[in-house]
Amino acid sequence: MMIDCGSSDEKENPVDLINYWKENNEDLFKPQDYVTKTGKSYPLALLHITHPDKDHVRNADRIYKELTPFQLKRVYSEKFDDANEIDKNYIKDFDKRYRSDSTEEIKWGFEENRVFSIPIETVKSEPALKGKVRNNSSIIRYVKYKGIRILFTGDLETAGWDWLAKNNSSFSNLMKEGLDILIAPHHGHESGFPDALFKLTGNVKVIILSKDSEASKEDSDVYKGYSSHADGIIYTNANDDDSYVAKVMTTRSNGNICMVIDDDGLTIVAEKASSNHKKVEK
Repeated sequence: MMIDCGSSDEKENPVDLINYWKENNEDLFKPQDYVTKTGKSYPLALLHITHPDKDHVRNADRIYKELTPFQLKRVYSEKFDDANEIDKNYIKDFDKRYRSDSTEEIKWGFEENRVFSIPIETVKSEPALKGKVRNNSSIIRYVKYKGIRILFTGDLETAGWDWLAKNNSSFSNLMKEGLDILIAPHHGHESGFPDALFKLTGNVKVIILSKDSEASKEDSDVYKGYSSHADGIIYTNANDDDSYVAKVMTTRSNGNICMVIDDDGLTIVAEKASSNHKKVEK
């Protein structure tokens, strides 16, 4: 499963990273092709597009050519009033091609695998939501694997979290069970701060923000309130094998962040350590 298909000039393209893992026989991250019931193979079982903003779909052309997915989860592009402004490669390679959505169930082995979203018709009509239609139509995904609970949030805005908490009882009841890892909404901007979510979940273990060059300095445009909603975890810096404590991790300060979940629990390895994180003394 791939959630969104963005890319950045500052970092290695995800396609190159996946191809490296496939070619170098690294068992820990060895991607397996998905084989359908009819025997056809696909590099990806599912591409989940939270919403079609440019930074979430700009890698569509390479994903389609090199990692063609079996299924696509998204909101149809024509549902958006500004559909003519959506990335053309994404529309051509994915949205227009995947119109006979397969209903074949993909069995990843998750204990839970659920999606939630606000109907786009509601987003376009509710005064609190319609100012950011694409963001507030984000399809969020919750997965639970070996007891570890992760929420991928797209760019859902604060008003969207308020709506979900108030109007979607299935979402609210599930969130009351708690979260371990939150992939923060809207890259950690204040506009997406999910106060309504935290009121349901309580503290999480760690919050991960995706940041690129739009920050003039580390975390300068990230809402500072996130750290008070995380208890913290210990992660390993891949460059020196030292351990560090973090409540909030960012792709800007930590680089690639790999989460491994197995019978021993959760292990997080980052490409580098943040200067804000305390080193664990050996």
